[in-house]
Amino acid sequence: MPTTNDALDALFHPRAVAVIGASDDTAKHGYIVLTNIRNTGFKGGIYGISRRLKDVDGIPCVPDIGAVPEQVDVAFLAIPAEAAVQAVRDCARAGLKAVIVGSAGYAESLDAGGAERQRELQRIAAEEGIRIVGPNCNGIYNAHHPISIGFNTSHAKRQTPGGVSIFSHSGALFDAMAGRLAAAGGGLSLFASAGNEADMSVLDYMEYAIAHEPTKVIALLIDSLQNGPRFRSLALRAHAAGKPVVALKIGGSEAGAAAAIAHSSRLAGNAAAYRALLDASGVAVVSTLEGFMTASALLAKYGRRPGKLGALSTSGAGASLIADRCDALGVPLAPLTERTRAGLDAHKMFSRVGNPLDLGIFGGMRRAGEVPFLLMNDPEVSVVLGLMHSMNPWQGDPYRAALAEAMEKSGRPMLLVSPGGMPPSERATYESFGVDVFTEMDIVLEAIGALMTPPPSPIPTFSARPMPALPARQLTEPESLELLRGFGVSTVPAVVCHGLAEAQLAAERMGCPVVLKGVVEGVAHKSDLGLVHVGLENADAVARAFIAADCPIVIIQAMISGELEAIAGVTRADGVGLVLVAGLGGIHAEALRDVVTWPIPVSRDTIERGLRGSALGRVLHGPRWKHAGAASAFVDVLLGLQTAALSFGDSLQAIDINPVILGSHGAIAVDALVIPVS
Repeated sequence: MPTTNDALDALFHPRAVAVIGASDDTAKHGYIVLTNIRNTGFKGGIYGISRRLKDVDGIPCVPDIGAVPEQVDVAFLAIPAEAAVQAVRDCARAGLKAVIVGSAGYAESLDAGGAERQRELQRIAAEEGIRIVGPNCNGIYNAHHPISIGFNTSHAKRQTPGGVSIFSHSGALFDAMAGRLAAAGGGLSLFASAGNEADMSVLDYMEYAIAHEPTKVIALLIDSLQNGPRFRSLALRAHAAGKPVVALKIGGSEAGAAAAIAHSSRLAGNAAAYRALLDASGVAVVSTLEGFMTASALLAKYGRRPGKLGALSTSGAGASLIADRCDALGVPLAPLTERTRAGLDAHKMFSRVGNPLDLGIFGGMRRAGEVPFLLMNDPEVSVVLGLMHSMNPWQGDPYRAALAEAMEKSGRPMLLVSPGGMPPSERATYESFGVDVFTEMDIVLEAIGALMTPPPSPIPTFSARPMPALPARQLTEPESLELLRGFGVSTVPAVVCHGLAEAQLAAERMGCPVVLKGVVEGVAHKSDLGLVHVGLENADAVARAFIAADCPIVIIQAMISGELEAIAGVTRADGVGLVLVAGLGGIHAEALRDVVTWPIPVSRDTIERGLRGSALGRVLHGPRWKHAGAASAFVDVLLGLQTAALSFGDSLQAIDINPVILGSHGAIAVDALVIPVS
């Protein structure tokens, strides 16, 4: 069986290509794909497979794949799903390394037959040693070879070769992506439509692109991932290779999370878990298709530009508008050093300097040509954005000359947005100085945010002791607390009691006030069912609570008081893996929805930084919080949860600790829930 790399080499650099299901009907994929291969400049062998035709527009056809007079590396299957399964097997036996299955009718369909067809494709790939793109996809493109094997509109075009490789779960958006990339000044390297990923996945294409010399940026349009930890590892490899990764994540529905048992699962959700994974992996995240391709083009041109934005405008209103949109989109503006401010102050005629900078306060560039350089040369500025309107030469030439000189001296990229547009000749003048010109502010700011993406966090190593698989049921609260105690989590003193007499004795020995909780297997949220009774001051109160709980087994816990309730947990997110969750807790945890999420494993330093940016962290590090050790103790709880998660691995679905009581005693877990994978 060829390695994945060998198969992808053959896929993107084939010696000969065949289209199974060749047609002379110009509306059918069998015609479109076949002629696209030839018309976009492929120099190798091209063959149609058809029992009826001798040729299609001069491209020779033969009756079956075994009759092709030279070795074919790749075939596109333009035939229905029912016939494609056997055709893949035939291709494998003819020595092909890869096939592209374009038809639908597999796992994405609602009938059981489609799912079985996809499983059969997987069996063939494993047994016969052939690799499969798709099914339910529209093909691939290598702009450098060149080779275009697909039926999208952009498969029919000769794409400008460049540094951006696009791997997508949507093939239909290829034309929109390619067009927007070209409009932003970028060029295409590789494209693959992943489809249903019966065999090769977006992660396989991503890994190939890391070692693909012409590729400078890896752009991923994803709805899900097969393996979050592998993705994280690949993203770190891409960073080490100097190849930024930018992602547009689609399909952020929380429908599945809403039905979960554990608070942590509902609070993290699909979108938050993916965002945590992407952030930890140093991947630039965008939210629009326009920003996706603009960011890709700029990353290919400038690479990563960690730092902050310097901005300027020809008007005060324009400067305010930039500031407003930066705040809305999370793009950090550089505060400017005292030295920069002093230099700018020396040139102003009125008002005060700031960032974004209003060029109007300097009386024009004829007397203040050094101003753009002073802004661009600030040590915190990594990228500069200008909001400029169209200007006549007598008015605009001094601005353009000052900007060009500042760019040359500072080495910072300059991006310009002109919402009203400008004449082609004026735009060309800016571009001749190396200034990129755009018309949509939010799109260029989204791309600037991508340029400034922080580098990935190293993946920490932890020693986790292997544990037996969890039982095939939800653990009770006392079982959950005992398990977590074994991983260093500080838990409330508790006694399991069988009957009222044991409960009263436990309360007496523990010292009132106490808490009584009914233990019912399979019940996650006991408060909702009246099973939790707090502040019990004596034996009579314990008796009344025992009767109200109506459970043969209860636990008596010490009554822990504190000043703040937090939630801590672990959940398994589809496609991401295990993630750690922390935030404000108690019965209103889900209403508050203020949590931080990290992919596991995560370091102590990263947890501490993440918490500081949350509402919980602002309280724990605020001037009114008097218990200095509570924050560190809470981090200890999170690290204990992480160790438990790593130890149980694939058998763990979720862990909840809600609440964790924070105060002078540190951080104590008073309620816990451990849920195995079902």
